[in-house]
Amino acid sequence: IVGESGETVLEDKVRAAAAKHAMFGSGDTVVVGVSGGPDSVALLHCLTRLGLDITLHVAHLNHRLRGASSDEDAEFVRDLAMKWGLRYTIGARDVGLLAQERGEGVEEAARAARFEFFAEVMAEAGADSVALAHTADDQAETVLLHLLRGTGMAGLRGMLPVSIWRLAGEAVDTEGMPIVRPMLDVSRDEVLDYCREH
Repeated sequence: IVGESGETVLEDKVRAAAAKHAMFGSGDTVVVGVSGGPDSVALLHCLTRLGLDITLHVAHLNHRLRGASSDEDAEFVRDLAMKWGLRYTIGARDVGLLAQERGEGVEEAARAARFEFFAEVMAEAGADSVALAHTADDQAETVLLHLLRGTGMAGLRGMLPVSIWRLAGEAVDTEGMPIVRPMLDVSRDEVLDYCREH
């Protein structure tokens, strides 16, 4: 579906979010977290088409949780980045082992491993921020989970379009890692429509 600007609805929404929240500066290098699923692939494709004055660096972490399927996802993302002429970093962590070592659930360990990996890639690439493909559907799920866990009114906030992530134990006065989420106003259906179109 194409809007009045000639861009798709998803592209219009990403451009609007980026402008409203000043997500990208001219000349920025942006690490894009790409799992290989529709949301992150749509975000990456969209950012290559918007004509923004930014350099993209693809980052994929193989969690080693699904055997050959995890390896195939990593290969898909590598091939995609190469096809689109983008720099990329493919990493791997044994998240199952990390969860055991840290006494955490697998989801919690996977999230921490991803963010630690993104911080490493950002430092190595000299990047300014990390872009993640959370959608409106993810936002709704996050708010619901927060409320179910008893966070009260604070849980209604959900994910922010722009936030700072810090390593566990890192001082609050450190710069941290800027995270941008340009697709929080985009629905999962709009993502799938975009993927089918492109």
